[in-house]
Amino acid sequence: MQHELKLKVEKRPLYLRVAQLLTEEITNGVFAQEDRLPSEEKLAKMLGVSRATIREALSALEKQGMLRRVQGLGTILTHEQKIPIGQGMERLLSYTEYVSRYGFTPGTSSVQFHWEQMRPAHKKTFKYDTVKMGVLERTRTADGKPLMVSVDYIPMPILGPEFQLEYMGQSLFDYLQKRGAILAYSEMRITAAIAKPDMAEKLEVIEGAPLLVIDETYYDNQNGPVLISSNTYRVDRWEFKVFRTRTEEG
Repeated sequence: MQHELKLKVEKRPLYLRVAQLLTEEITNGVFAQEDRLPSEEKLAKMLGVSRATIREALSALEKQGMLRRVQGLGTILTHEQKIPIGQGMERLLSYTEYVSRYGFTPGTSSVQFHWEQMRPAHKKTFKYDTVKMGVLERTRTADGKPLMVSVDYIPMPILGPEFQLEYMGQSLFDYLQKRGAILAYSEMRITAAIAKPDMAEKLEVIEGAPLLVIDETYYDNQNGPVLISSNTYRVDRWEFKVFRTRTEEG
């Protein structure tokens, strides 16, 4: 396979930059039709680095679950099934409901909650001046593997001042509905990011790995904002799909 790869000049260790580049190439489909990566020697020549650097990079990606190195066979790509973002997301499903649709067992590997004063950007959205808001951060999993980190911001009047994590269960949506906050629609903003050290640790990816961030504001049927959610996804285990149709006039 004739494919030229180029590394950007950065301060991070060289093997991490190589691992990030290989992650991007695998994610973007460069090796989509391949069962395995080229040999360490070929990869070293393609990237202009040593085989030792390639071995360190492949070790990092193996820990991440993107490949397996088998003696005598080489570096096998796992090609794990991806969960489509966008397909069916016109319905407001909770993470638990959405992941279950695709045959995965949803879970949470870590959860933190605290109250804090409303930040200026949230005041503007929620239209509260002085009340506190609850901040709920969770690392969400599928079949025990981390897929996304979600951070939810909910005003105290909506969440309830008596809120405790044990009251919520697995689904924040279900809890809010029981409190009378019916989610009717949402607005979504999608951006790209790279994994900083704390996020890399939570998602079990290499530092600098590409990530997808979806910021979403949920509204009730009276057009009142109920919840602001910021979700950071591993791009190697999710894929963004949008289905569009062409009108006759077009």
